[in-house]
Amino acid sequence: MLDQHARAAAAVGARGLVVHGEHVLAKGDPAVGVDNWHKTFARQADQGGFPVPVLIENTAGGGNAMTRDLDVIGRLWEAVGEFGTGFVLDTCHAWAAGWDLATVAEAVRAVTGRIDLVHLDNSRDRAGSGRDRHAPLAGGEIPADLLLEVARRADCPVVLETPGDEASHAEAIALLREALA
Repeated sequence: MLDQHARAAAAVGARGLVVHGEHVLAKGDPAVGVDNWHKTFARQADQGGFPVPVLIENTAGGGNAMTRDLDVIGRLWEAVGEFGTGFVLDTCHAWAAGWDLATVAEAVRAVTGRIDLVHLDNSRDRAGSGRDRHAPLAGGEIPADLLLEVARRADCPVVLETPGDEASHAEAIALLREALA
């Protein structure tokens, strides 16, 4: 299925395909999930690779989430990093997982060696809540200045992934452009 999605993404001219790290079963061992990811990328590499880069995004919650905790992401990257896998840092997900946003870019790079894209969004919930409920850039629990600092430190393309209307999105984009200029 990942190959089909990557081919569809390539067909529409996408630069990459963003996927979540998924979960292992309730009684599953994350090592099984890491092995499954490795098998998927290795099998695809044997067939010439994916037609677009596959970017794995961190997730917000779930006890068996493969990309909620940095240590599991580190193990995952040991298994798939050799295949050119990219990483998407979602700020709401990181906040919900309890990550320190003041040092998140450095922490992610320490385990993946890269950040290819930031999904910049605020959260409607407190840090560590495990809840993935996005909020406008300047209208959530995360201080907007902290979010802008994450974008600066990540030093890669940024996509706003926030709720709101056209006017609020234009305001957030203007704020982001000014901060990153």
